[in-house]
Amino acid sequence: MSSFVPPSKLGVGFTYQRGLPQLLDSELIDFFEISPDVLCYENERNGERVLEYHPELLEDAIRETADRPIVVHGLGLSIGSASGWNESYLRALEILHARRPFEWHSEHLNFLTTRYPDGRPLHTGIPLPVPFTDEALDLIVPRAAALNQEPGAPFLLENLAYYLPGVPADRGRDEVAFLNDLVERSNCGLLLDLYNLHCNAVNFGFDPYEALSRMRLDRVVEIHVAGGASNDGFLMDVHSRGVPDPVWQLLHWVAPRSPNLAGIVYELLEEALPLVGLSGIRLQMELLSEVWESHCVAKCERTAYVVS
Repeated sequence: MSSFVPPSKLGVGFTYQRGLPQLLDSELIDFFEISPDVLCYENERNGERVLEYHPELLEDAIRETADRPIVVHGLGLSIGSASGWNESYLRALEILHARRPFEWHSEHLNFLTTRYPDGRPLHTGIPLPVPFTDEALDLIVPRAAALNQEPGAPFLLENLAYYLPGVPADRGRDEVAFLNDLVERSNCGLLLDLYNLHCNAVNFGFDPYEALSRMRLDRVVEIHVAGGASNDGFLMDVHSRGVPDPVWQLLHWVAPRSPNLAGIVYELLEEALPLVGLSGIRLQMELLSEVWESHCVAKCERTAYVVS
């Protein structure tokens, strides 16, 4: 038997971007989500890509978010790489936590690195889905379990938007079944990205509500919403627009069914700020606050779920 104890509820959050906190209405944002990767630059050491903080960017992030909680969302851990994950990201995570403790941290369920036959590292250039197999579970479960213990904050894994059909799977297991097995065995939580789910549902033709009905919603700690672009009808995972109606509908459906939901984040790329604008960000945050007030505030008691 193992117990899953969710973190305290925070409310609604926004992607941290340098200089932006001073421009936004503080009452609309309960917390910020920081990606350590964007505060770093890459060096190459012994053929490996190593992350190191820009001191000025790190100090600004700590200062500009000092009045609100933060959570961490990693981009480059590559938790599913058979050749090994990104150790330099783990060091960056530890440095940030020592300077500015966070409520929880998360990563994508994907892999970004592999190796050439001669052993040289190869970056894929795009996040790729892990196979939904027992072998992949055996690789990722101990990694997720370790991250759930260190650096002293709960760890979440996020469902991925992917573009390759026919991902290898054992016994017909899809991503939802794989995530359920993963959180059961590792005791970590879920970051449910509803825009990623929407993209996959449209691109591969499945019912997102049916998928959600099978998901371990008691393990959902955070939800991401976003909007993006399409290419010839193929939805792309880029955070460059307001949240589309189908994603709002998914959020209204899933939020009251997720008893341990602790935060909802509107994701937006820095490059997309001119497209959405400050008024557009405020509108998205106001709508998120309405969802939170309607579905989540009444369920603020912390609950420990015991699973076998």
